[in-house]
Amino acid sequence: MKKKIGIIGAGAWGTAIGILAHKNGHNVSLWHYDYQKALLMKETRDCPYLLNVKINDSIIITDKLNDILDSDILIYAAPAQEFNSLTMKISESNSAFNNPVIIASKGIDNKINKLLDSICKHNLPNSNPVILSGPGFAEDIVKELPTALTIAAHDLKLANMVGNIFANEYFRPYFSTDLIGVQIGGALKNIIAIASGIAIGNNLGDGAVASIITRGLSEMTKFGIELGAKHETFNGLSGIGDLVLTATNRKSRNTKLGILIGSSKSIADYSLLSEGVHTTNAVIHISKSLNIGMPITEAVYQIINNKYTAKEAISSLLKRPLRDEL
Repeated sequence: MKKKIGIIGAGAWGTAIGILAHKNGHNVSLWHYDYQKALLMKETRDCPYLLNVKINDSIIITDKLNDILDSDILIYAAPAQEFNSLTMKISESNSAFNNPVIIASKGIDNKINKLLDSICKHNLPNSNPVILSGPGFAEDIVKELPTALTIAAHDLKLANMVGNIFANEYFRPYFSTDLIGVQIGGALKNIIAIASGIAIGNNLGDGAVASIITRGLSEMTKFGIELGAKHETFNGLSGIGDLVLTATNRKSRNTKLGILIGSSKSIADYSLLSEGVHTTNAVIHISKSLNIGMPITEAVYQIINNKYTAKEAISSLLKRPLRDEL
């Protein structure tokens, strides 16, 4: 059945999802926060972050949030750190808003240190949050390259309905009821990708990168279980799948940031470059409050907050007391 889809965020990821949904026959509207940029996208039908991709003329582009609030489904693809304020704006415009919200952004709010589904339940109590996460790049989707992602919802009927919006010959969704685990996998892999990039930038070798990814997965899993996630979620697409893609690929902004740090490049403002920076700060706060040991995350935190150099953080990790692997 044809759906009316409203997408919050007209960057690379939001645009790619919109193009996918439109290709599958749905009516799509893209919301951009900036009037001038929205106007330019309308006129050129280009997304600045997706080269050689034209946005179909029937996809609506708007800078007015109210224009998309009557959609059957909202998809949130803007920065994770803006989710709280934007869902509050939606509530102010329509306090009875009760349509599903698909959260397609990966991160943890670092002001209130909460997962996005928890924020959604608080700000839009009548809406059902759905999580879309896993190993996918926007440019691969618009090139129609094979992609598999996870859709998590408490109600599998809702997950199936959302899955049918996106599923086609090159996009395959899998379903989960573990909203916490799917979100944590998508958020924390960005931290491990920064660490992996630092190792690459320092020319520490492939073995070091593999070790960071493997121990990073253990760290992600431990953190997730403490927050109520299922262990097996981290062995799936939204866990190890997304981690491997992100932490080994220079198309990832988080890995590129790590490489810059590892190469001793000067960076004016880390937070402008990577969602993983915000998530690192949030995870450190949560992990300390729950007494969860997270050495890789702690090392990244020390580096991005200018408390350690990359070399000092690496040395600190290697000097930790010896222990069993599992």
